[in-house]
Amino acid sequence: MSEKSLYGLPEKVIHCQRCVMHNQKPYSVNEVTHAKGSKKSGMPVDEEGVCSACRFAEEKKKIVNWDEREEKLLKLLDQYRRKDGYYDVLVSGSGGKDSMYIAHVLRHRYGMHPLTVTYAPLLYTDVGRNNVWNWGRRAGADNYVFTANPDVAGVLAREGFSNLLHPLQPFKFGIKSFATKLAMRFGIELVMYGESGVEYGSGGNDTAEDATYDMSLYTNDAKDIYLGGVHMDLLKEKYKFSEHDLYPYLPIRSHEVVGYKIRVEHLGHYIKWDPQTMFFYVAENCDFEADSQRTDSTHGKYSGVDDKFESLHFYCQYIKFYIGRCRYDTSQEIRGGHITREEGIALLEQFEREVPERYLADCLDFMGVSEEFFWKTVDHARSPHLWRKEGHKWIAHQELPSMRELI
Repeated sequence: MSEKSLYGLPEKVIHCQRCVMHNQKPYSVNEVTHAKGSKKSGMPVDEEGVCSACRFAEEKKKIVNWDEREEKLLKLLDQYRRKDGYYDVLVSGSGGKDSMYIAHVLRHRYGMHPLTVTYAPLLYTDVGRNNVWNWGRRAGADNYVFTANPDVAGVLAREGFSNLLHPLQPFKFGIKSFATKLAMRFGIELVMYGESGVEYGSGGNDTAEDATYDMSLYTNDAKDIYLGGVHMDLLKEKYKFSEHDLYPYLPIRSHEVVGYKIRVEHLGHYIKWDPQTMFFYVAENCDFEADSQRTDSTHGKYSGVDDKFESLHFYCQYIKFYIGRCRYDTSQEIRGGHITREEGIALLEQFEREVPERYLADCLDFMGVSEEFFWKTVDHARSPHLWRKEGHKWIAHQELPSMRELI
């Protein structure tokens, strides 16, 4: 059997010797350029066997002067701070632990006047609805919630799943551009996100010194726009969609930002970013609710708990790249010094292969697909350089020795 990668990633899997991530971790791309069959670049692991995310974590601990970074943050905020009480910073998020932390510290530690903006999840969980309510209330900020037409979102989720094994893609379109669209409408010049993708190996470390959000991730002047892996013109023809129907998912064109002085930043550049610390902060200060049970396919209860599609999204990542939710979580916790690599491997062995059954039926219903179609599509997306089938079982044949088992 050929071991050629379906997604353009290296055919040889190289595991980081510090965390449990490997070089199949794809870089983030502008979603509207993501056509069916497009290839990806993977996170590098250097000659010493250390991934770029662990190198970045090393720099955060040993090189970065966080007092100086906070001074830079204060100077930045002073440039945009308003004295008339109007919104001076826009914070995008779902009311999860990260966005709740950002809004609260900007308001209560630094004296800003944030407008919080929620691009609603595809399918709210109960705890997600509670947290988005608490977000604005406890942060002392107004909250603008945008909910896309569920009929259109369901179609795009189905196309994303069918063509890219990426059912959460409609939501990804929204969170990457909607905040800036709304900032322009409200006349707010500063937009604040949380951590850069460099934290997790989703971008090159050469961009780590730049706190500004890369505009290329949400602007695109290309003639060809792809949604769900399908050219937008074909979607319009197939589903009789109008431009208005697809507007929430479209990128900002460069001519649209002419005349606006929008600056999009990452707070994680200025404040040392540690998800566990932020969880305890928002639990104490913002009434943030963790889930009542652990998230499918991992051991935690407080990350990505607002959308029923989150677990399905990470399961699809597991199938395509052999990187599931547990691997993301444990790698992050290893880099933060909360667990050892050996403990991380033990967690992977227990949770990584788990099928996200809790909300699966709801997600399939939203997309309008059967369980039979789901499994057929999932198995078709397995890259032969990662998986081989023996009888009715799939084997991940480039995994760590202790993880190389039948599923």
